[in-house]
Amino acid sequence: MQSLLHRCGIVVRRRWFAREIHPAAREIIEITRFALVSGLLWGAVAAGAEPPAAASPPSPSPRVSEFAWVGTVAGVEPGGLVRIALPADALTRLQSRAGHDVRVLNAAGEVIPYAVTGGDASQRPRHAVQTRAFPLSSTSIQAIADLRSEVQLLAALDLKGVWPRNALVHLQLAVSHNLQDWTPVPVKGPVYRFDGADSPVNTVLELEEPLAAEGRYLRITWPGHTGVKLASLTGRVAGLRVAASPVRAELGAGVADGTSGLVWAFPFATPVSAVHLHMPPGGEPVPLRISARVDPAQPWKLLASTVVYRDALPGGQGMNPPQPLPEMPIAQMRIEAGNGVPFPAGGLRLTAELAPLQVLFLATGQGPYTVVAGRAGTAQAAVELASLIPGPAMVPDIVPLRPVKQLRAVLPGAPQLWAASLMPAQWVLRGPVLWAALLAALAVLMAAVLGLLRLARRP
Repeated sequence: MQSLLHRCGIVVRRRWFAREIHPAAREIIEITRFALVSGLLWGAVAAGAEPPAAASPPSPSPRVSEFAWVGTVAGVEPGGLVRIALPADALTRLQSRAGHDVRVLNAAGEVIPYAVTGGDASQRPRHAVQTRAFPLSSTSIQAIADLRSEVQLLAALDLKGVWPRNALVHLQLAVSHNLQDWTPVPVKGPVYRFDGADSPVNTVLELEEPLAAEGRYLRITWPGHTGVKLASLTGRVAGLRVAASPVRAELGAGVADGTSGLVWAFPFATPVSAVHLHMPPGGEPVPLRISARVDPAQPWKLLASTVVYRDALPGGQGMNPPQPLPEMPIAQMRIEAGNGVPFPAGGLRLTAELAPLQVLFLATGQGPYTVVAGRAGTAQAAVELASLIPGPAMVPDIVPLRPVKQLRAVLPGAPQLWAASLMPAQWVLRGPVLWAALLAALAVLMAAVLGLLRLARRP
């Protein structure tokens, strides 16, 4: 056997390295080499690669190709202050809650001065919610509160009373100056109280828009419901400054975990302020428990209890509002149906509300300017915001937002194309086009191999 293998080895070496190689085989090998190299270079160019300047300095570390998300800001004059908002695709690839894995580079590949605003919600100042209690008179069909002395805007109403169990109670609000002419006040969702352990309860009516209550009465009715009795009403004063709108990211359907659970993975570190669960039209309300954990090896921690629903209301589809979450890192989230109620037949889809993150940078050097994000273990390189602002009267909010064009967005943890590591750090490769080039080169290689096999079979 060893003698046979030895003889085969001699034959193989002679076939490939000796002068007896068929001339056509040599030609096919050279064509294959040319196809592979040309495919890589053509893929880089066709993918929109931006070659660096001829005299550019050595590329900084880490390389642009190591980041999961790449965008560009064009049309910026050098020397100016630029403000951008990171889109959802960038936020869902960050590996730092405060945006440490963000970089801004100029056309020469140099990291330029930049600052990150937003980030970790725990680092932002928090203010106590102001509340006001109002006189309330209630009957079996309606309640009227006197809000005439309230001079501030109201954002929500906290109600105490008796509700039907395990049902959604849709309340209708209206305001009036004279108790005769009433103007409807839109609200975001119903109130409810479900039975069972960790049962969902909601007695706060959030208003669609802040309400100017001064000089007005408020009427609350509950048509179609019996057994409702309001005992007290407390108003929550709206803040003087409107909070930045969260960025929504679709995370799709969860993975089944047992018979009554769904699990979503969060492969990013951006803080999640709320989740919005969507169910198909029709079906009964489903009470849910929302749990999360920082590491898959840790036990689940209960975060909130809520109800998912989708009702046909006179004003359109009534859907459950987003469920706020406490501030904590989340690696996995689990949604479990409560009270033995099954999930909707069409399953659930989840949308995460992410804390917005903005980047301000000083346009140093020549553009276009590249913004990258999403790299684990990246040290912070941002500067203090005060070092970018020329005067104390200037605030970041007055700097206009510039649009960002996305160049690449790969899933966190996805392996990088090995060909990208062969290119200069400043070149930007678009994955799908480069894959097409590599597949074309692979097809040429397979054709060459088949040609060699046919030559080997000839006498």
